[in-house]
Amino acid sequence: MTKPHPPNTGEAEPPGTDLDPMAEGTAAEQKQNTAIWIPALKEAGRSFAVAAAILVIAYSLLFQHIHPEFGPFMTGQRAEPITIPGKDFIAVSVGGAHLEGGSLVIEDFNGDEAIVALPRSFKAEDYPFIKVNLSGFTRYSIAKLLWRTSTDPSVTHALEFNRSGDEVTQLATVYGGENFRGQIADIALLFFDGPALGFENNDDVDIVIDSVELRPFSGWNVAVQIYEDWTNPPLWQGYSNNIVRGIHANGMLFPNAVANLLVVTGVLVAWLWRQRNRLRGQQPQVRLLAVALCLCLYGWAFNDILRWHWRVEQLIDTHERYAGLPLEERIRNNPIRCARFPKDCKADLLPYF
Repeated sequence: MTKPHPPNTGEAEPPGTDLDPMAEGTAAEQKQNTAIWIPALKEAGRSFAVAAAILVIAYSLLFQHIHPEFGPFMTGQRAEPITIPGKDFIAVSVGGAHLEGGSLVIEDFNGDEAIVALPRSFKAEDYPFIKVNLSGFTRYSIAKLLWRTSTDPSVTHALEFNRSGDEVTQLATVYGGENFRGQIADIALLFFDGPALGFENNDDVDIVIDSVELRPFSGWNVAVQIYEDWTNPPLWQGYSNNIVRGIHANGMLFPNAVANLLVVTGVLVAWLWRQRNRLRGQQPQVRLLAVALCLCLYGWAFNDILRWHWRVEQLIDTHERYAGLPLEERIRNNPIRCARFPKDCKADLLPYF
């Protein structure tokens, strides 16, 4: 016999009398996860900030040991910064140039290059950094700083600038090595076409040189150099995998190394803080492993922010060089291929290669 059902009175059952056990379990797990990861993220954030402060202090104290090349630039009395207007440059080899206010405007290259010189003498050890304030510098050209020393003016030395948008970054002249020592007789700026044969004359864009700053050694100028190194890495490097080296050849500090040190130091800070709390009879809210995982997340975010800025720049470069163009033109616009085959970018292998 079947058991009769109780009559339906139309009254709602009191809340909580018939809850789904699966829903109860899910809610409990969510509450437990929140109780673990939110405190872990907060503790990791504090440890990450303390680790950054510790590394900045350690870097400042050990600067000469980490960067012995700066030794000659840190002795003696600090020189005053010098700003020289662009109008003081002399056009040595240009297709066309004119003055515009206090700036020098380069309209055309002479063939595939443009050279403007500044007859200004100074002591190299006074100025380990040089900043050229200009605009209109395209991705299709290359810029270098040239200089001659008073001891041997027959020899010209060079360092390549790093591009940042349509400008160039601050240049650490210290990486000129022994060539950038003693009395500098004069400096010059060299602009020339990149290896891609599809572009010339800075893509017909005027280069406006506003001023040049000779910057002495200071903590601020070191910080500016590191920041601009990190935010303007090499764009393309010809690897089969699209990886970034992190900084140019003349950069000061690899961001990958800093990210790893931040994570390791942050874990050490979190562990020491826990030992201090245990001595006071306080127990941690979450395990050290959870904090370490969150520190790894912060380190990844720190590193990846720099890389995504670089990948956006790659996207822009790819679009400008190749979008909507036939294969023959794309080949001529490829700087890596044209650098390997400068005569004709190996056009005879089209369309197979």
